[in-house]
Amino acid sequence: MNLLTLPWRNIAAQKVRSTLTVLGIAVAVGAFIALTGLTRGMQYSFDHGLGDIGADYVVSQRNTYSLTSSSVSEDIGPKLAAVPGVAAVSGVVLSVTEVDNEANIFVTGWPDDSFLWQSLKLASGRPPQGDREVVLGQSVARALGKGVGDTISMQYEDFRISGLAVSTSVFNQNIAVTRLAVLQDMLGRPSAVSLYQVRLERPFTPERAEEIRAGLAAVSPLIDVSNSEEFAGNMQFEKTMDAVAKVVSLLMILASSILVANTLLMSVSERGQEFGILAAIGWTPARVRMLVVAEGVMMCVLGSVIGIGLGVFAMYVVSWMRIFAGLLEPYLTTAIVAQAVGWVLLVGPLSALYPAWRVTRIPPSAAIRGQR
Repeated sequence: MNLLTLPWRNIAAQKVRSTLTVLGIAVAVGAFIALTGLTRGMQYSFDHGLGDIGADYVVSQRNTYSLTSSSVSEDIGPKLAAVPGVAAVSGVVLSVTEVDNEANIFVTGWPDDSFLWQSLKLASGRPPQGDREVVLGQSVARALGKGVGDTISMQYEDFRISGLAVSTSVFNQNIAVTRLAVLQDMLGRPSAVSLYQVRLERPFTPERAEEIRAGLAAVSPLIDVSNSEEFAGNMQFEKTMDAVAKVVSLLMILASSILVANTLLMSVSERGQEFGILAAIGWTPARVRMLVVAEGVMMCVLGSVIGIGLGVFAMYVVSWMRIFAGLLEPYLTTAIVAQAVGWVLLVGPLSALYPAWRVTRIPPSAAIRGQR
């Protein structure tokens, strides 16, 4: 018997109790990975989506809460275009809308003369021309089972699909694009846009880009100027979602540590004679405590391995749900997995310390006689 084989034997001897504890840990790790991965995936999708349409800077409402809540007056557009070094400015409206009463997707409106249309790569069809036409990203079109010529309902109005677009970013594969005036009318925002996409004159140096950025920021105290990565990262909605995901995940991990402590306490109370015999044959109190902690660590490790698979599976299931229609993107990194497993391997062994301490409080002779 040693500190490797004996803990496994004890865990296997209590199949139901150990299984439930391991599953509790797995659910906690899986929830951490799924919630964090989907939140980071949404931010990653925004980052690359906004930077995939040929703009250098994003001008939005200062301290905006979310991508769709930003509102900037159209009067600011000409002032931004007049800043030296700016090649083009395009107002953009962004919104999340329900499609066909069953899915939620991003829809954006671009001006007819916008440079953004040059970034639209069509697999089939053409750009929208009529008042109720829209281009769908291929991924969202596939999720909705739609093609060129079909009709979708947005905001209780029918739109004809004029084309299907391809993109290297997940965000732009799952978006609907229509004319700016049409979307402004549909949303009741005739004189405002969500943000401005700004393209700089080529070529430019990093120093020159910062000068132009300062000029753009001086246009109004009500705006923020950022690149795509900064814009997505600075949104209050992103920060809120990330905080909520972390708090919920950590609470679940703490709850799983209670399961570990409860399992070990019950195990310790039932194995008094075993511990007494171990003490009688020369096991020191420290070694006995290590035995109990080792059982907790092994359950945490096993639960973490299962939880990683569970979290990845949950991310993909949620992202494939028709109601999201590609709005959420799975995102898994070594750092996310390390955070989840790290928290469990920190909190789990700590929860085993009290049962380990308690078992060495009983004299070996009393333990052998079955006294507690």
